[in-house]
Amino acid sequence: MEEVLNNLEISIDRASCFKGNNMIFENISYSVKNSEMMLIMGPNGCGKTTFIKSICGIQKLESGSIKLNSIDINSDSSEHLNNILYIGHKNSLNNDLTVFENLEYLCAFDKSVDSIPEQEIKKSLEYFGIAKFKDYLVSKISEGNKKKTSLARLLLSKKKIWLLDEPLSFIDSEGNVKILDLFNKHITNGGLIILSSHIDISKDVTNTKKYYMGNS
Repeated sequence: MEEVLNNLEISIDRASCFKGNNMIFENISYSVKNSEMMLIMGPNGCGKTTFIKSICGIQKLESGSIKLNSIDINSDSSEHLNNILYIGHKNSLNNDLTVFENLEYLCAFDKSVDSIPEQEIKKSLEYFGIAKFKDYLVSKISEGNKKKTSLARLLLSKKKIWLLDEPLSFIDSEGNVKILDLFNKHITNGGLIILSSHIDISKDVTNTKKYYMGNS
């Protein structure tokens, strides 16, 4: 199992991103530390998803930098991949595998997990109330339950940094309560969360800092 960092700071310095001739976002500077959540808000098309992808290294910047503990995430010496759990807006699930098999597969690629935790997977599905769907093909369950399946990884991974793109989309009110409880526990335990959302949850999660993209 890879060691996860205990002391964390993500620092974003004058970050700008272009696709073709289109500016997606420009000159963003911000920092987030242990026990803090950064809530990114703004209208559709303002670049929230691209910004989240930039922080985990999927999307390259045109200029500026993103660093974890003063080391650029694009550096060979960066430990960001060992410490970041990224769950995108589009669920990273295989429609031809069952709910349980998907989580087994994703755990196998998470170096913070010692081994494929069968009992822990079952508990994570029970937490979200979807244990009865564990043997269903993902293609046969609702969008809300697909999202809950993806978010079950929050209970399985030991990574301290969560990068989440619209984690509350398609989620019912009961699921929202459970997710917010996970966020608060993670922050209390020294974790760091960066997420995008159309819903202002800043009053529901301790130590939340808001960043608005676009004109809203």
